Amino acid sequence: MEKQRGIKKLVKKAGHYVKAYFMFNDSVRNYSSYIKTANKKKHKAARIVFLIIFPESWNSLKSIYEETKNRSDIETFVIAAPRDMSKYNADADISTIPNDSFDFFVQNNIDVIKANAENTWFDIQAINPDYVIYTRPYNPYYAEQYRSYNVCRYAKVIYIPYAYSMLEDGLTVLPEEFMLSAHRVYLANRSRKEECDLWYPRYNRESKNRFQYLGFPRFDLLAQDADRAAESKFTIAWLPRWTTGDGYKHNKGSNFLNYYNDFLKYAEENPDANIIFRPHPSMFANFLERGIMSEKELEEFKYRCSKCENFHIDQKKDYMDTIRSANVLVADYTSLIAEFFMTGKPIIYCDNAEGLNEEGNSICNNLYNAASFTEIVKLLEKIKNGYDEKKDLRISIIKELLPNECGSIGKTILDSILLS
Repeated sequence: MEKQRGIKKLVKKAGHYVKAYFMFNDSVRNYSSYIKTANKKKHKAARIVFLIIFPESWNSLKSIYEETKNRSDIETFVIAAPRDMSKYNADADISTIPNDSFDFFVQNNIDVIKANAENTWFDIQAINPDYVIYTRPYNPYYAEQYRSYNVCRYAKVIYIPYAYSMLEDGLTVLPEEFMLSAHRVYLANRSRKEECDLWYPRYNRESKNRFQYLGFPRFDLLAQDADRAAESKFTIAWLPRWTTGDGYKHNKGSNFLNYYNDFLKYAEENPDANIIFRPHPSMFANFLERGIMSEKELEEFKYRCSKCENFHIDQKKDYMDTIRSANVLVADYTSLIAEFFMTGKPIIYCDNAEGLNEEGNSICNNLYNAASFTEIVKLLEKIKNGYDEKKDLRISIIKELLPNECGSIGKTILDSILLS
């Protein structure tokens, strides 16, 4: 019986490999055909392009980018493109499409090229780059010429995740069309690397080292902030989930509708506390699109927030200020749990452990759990008064999960890229 199951598993995997080959032939063919050309390219200084469409993901690249700026053997280019081109017709005047990535870099005094400064896309190939680094692996979001299966014709495509996935079935957010044209993929944790090694086809020897685990570069920022203290006023960060629990396997739901009135009331009754509500960039749009909230309900919520002095909506592109300021996090499932966890500060988790991978279980099994707002309040009062019985457990798990080289993960990944 065990042998039969093994044979069925092998046949299923072989069938998947064949299906993937024909479904994503552009990615496979272009990578296989042009990787040798990319390997031959030699510059006195390596040319690296950071292609950004999602400014909230910049922290995944920040320590890598900063390392490139410290080195004389690298030429660095940051190119900012619109967030999601799938929403626009092919004949749209691209120069009029909002580009909040460009705005973000300008505000942060980072040299940047605006991809849609004119009504033609900036030509990345004209730079003759050695590497083009992505943080979003969704080709439909990009203009055609920026999609991985086209960029891999002239440069090595590098993917560095925008999030630390704690879900067991995380491959649904790593599309094969993108992965099969990537030269290197630097996974955020060991579980993800093991999943990818098992599942994604390798059609040529050049892709045998495609998946790497060298640490999550966002954790470098936590090392830089180690000596920063939280706000003197007791501050609660609230991060509800942006999805509704439907869709792909193990997708998690949101408690926003269950708790937003309660959190506003808590803020009104506790002026000695601050609440920072940080919605996912897609949350409100998703709720409106699905009819979960109406425009009127959303406007009423925002109006009530504006009238409550100690309840703030954080919609900044960089979430690090929220992590730094908060004394405690209240959250549904979110990848930001991992980053907040690494600070050592307490977390109240409003979901269950279903569908979590090994790292996700290690983290979430050592959080406080709440199944109602009453339970949340009880835990908040304990933490506010200095009672944190799980602190030592969190510290021990941090030592297991956080690489010893935290603070230099970006440098390690950059060295790996340059040697690939």
